[in-house]
Amino acid sequence: MSPKVYKIAFIDTTYPDAYDYDTLSSQAMGGTESSILRTAAILAGIGHDVSIIQHNRKESFTQCQVQFWSRVEGLQQDFDHVVVLRKWPQLKAYQQHFEKARFYLWLHTYKNWEFGLKRLLPLKQSVTLIGNSATHQEHLNHCLHGGFSGKLMSALGVRKIQTTHAYNPIPRFWTELKTQNKNPNQLMFISAPNKGLSQVLDHFKTIKERMPETKLLVANPGYREDQQADIEGVEWLGALPQKELLTKVAESLCVLYPQTTFAETFGLIYAEANAVGTPVLAHDIGSAREILHPENDLVNGHDTEAIFKKLTQWQTQYPDVAYSEVFDDAAIAEQWQSILGFEID
Repeated sequence: MSPKVYKIAFIDTTYPDAYDYDTLSSQAMGGTESSILRTAAILAGIGHDVSIIQHNRKESFTQCQVQFWSRVEGLQQDFDHVVVLRKWPQLKAYQQHFEKARFYLWLHTYKNWEFGLKRLLPLKQSVTLIGNSATHQEHLNHCLHGGFSGKLMSALGVRKIQTTHAYNPIPRFWTELKTQNKNPNQLMFISAPNKGLSQVLDHFKTIKERMPETKLLVANPGYREDQQADIEGVEWLGALPQKELLTKVAESLCVLYPQTTFAETFGLIYAEANAVGTPVLAHDIGSAREILHPENDLVNGHDTEAIFKKLTQWQTQYPDVAYSEVFDDAAIAEQWQSILGFEID
């Protein structure tokens, strides 16, 4: 039996600019926004009626089988499933407009214990929370239902909130960038500067003293400015279109990411780097162990000596990392069909 055709809306209430598939191919973009676009295209590609509503979009149009709506026009539509990005108050507001839809809140950050108090808030319809990984889902479950407050609410009969997760899609065509022509002295940092860049730069200064030929290329997804300090061996790339960025990643020894302060809920940098055949030198934090290839060892991000030893090891014994099938279009489609309750062949 083929899956039913449903009308699905992804609603972005926070990103400051309208974006579409032209933006994705030509500019640097945040991981959340690129994943929304790719997930929508995957679901549209298997026959569903998919829309993206953006609060800062002025004109509506269709691209790659996906309908892009301004907020005003989007509110005039009917949907079977509504996936709201990030914001609980926006979820509650949209439930007033789409009374017949099933609702989901797609979260891309970790929450603290206070998030569990959301169980007390009245909603017009029930909601399912969607995380980016099993690690993220487990954390959301703990915030909502674990600990003293969560267990107390359960004991008092406060309704539980269903959680699940869906991976971010990783296009298979990135594997075409894989190359044997790697520069063993080139390292890269490809995340937002708030995700541990200062700690990585401190490690690199020590590495540079012991490995003088080493250089670090620092890229930025574009949604946060970085402070471009003059550091020997560091080249600031700014915001690059994704293909250009991943080409440089493919040519590098590794992505240098041994920071210990920012836990990724998924970590596109992990999956994309591995897809082009490049390991990520990362600390065991957030979803790193779940998302990285099994051959991609982790290190203690507090230990510069361990980081130095791993770099020198990889210069002679390179890990065989590769694209993971669990992030391809078919796997992502199956995850979302399960989440949304579709009938699967």
